Amino acid sequence: MELNKADKLVHSRAKILIFAAFAFALWQFAWIGSDIIKGTESSIIHLITGLVILGSMLWVAACYFFYSFSKKVKKANAFEALNDELTHKNKWQAFMAGYFTLFGMIWLLIPATEFWDLDLLLFIRTIAVLAIIVPILFFSYLELKNDQGAE
Repeated sequence: MELNKADKLVHSRAKILIFAAFAFALWQFAWIGSDIIKGTESSIIHLITGLVILGSMLWVAACYFFYSFSKKVKKANAFEALNDELTHKNKWQAFMAGYFTLFGMIWLLIPATEFWDLDLLLFIRTIAVLAIIVPILFFSYLELKNDQGAE
């Protein structure tokens, strides 16, 4: 069964979002890793620096994919089809997943500071990255799941 243009665009959007989430995660987690080992004489610093550079280049590629995707949507005049009630429901569920991830991790961090001497800036950055990528991945999962159910 051949997918119509809107279904193809939904599938494309989900794939681009997954790629963007992983690119952003690689870039940011590698950057956090470089901050963790900064000041040490670790030989892994070159690998981590390479991962930071790779992640940032992949993020730039993801931005280009977003741009080209927006041109495809405009050309197909499919904005309304890509912004239907199901998409809004998926966005809301993804937002809630991100919200609970963010505040769940914060509430785990608060008591942890009573027991361990933690570098809070690194943990806050980690939580922020997770609060960004979790809803993106969850939204993409829901979109692909719903798209498969429609076939």
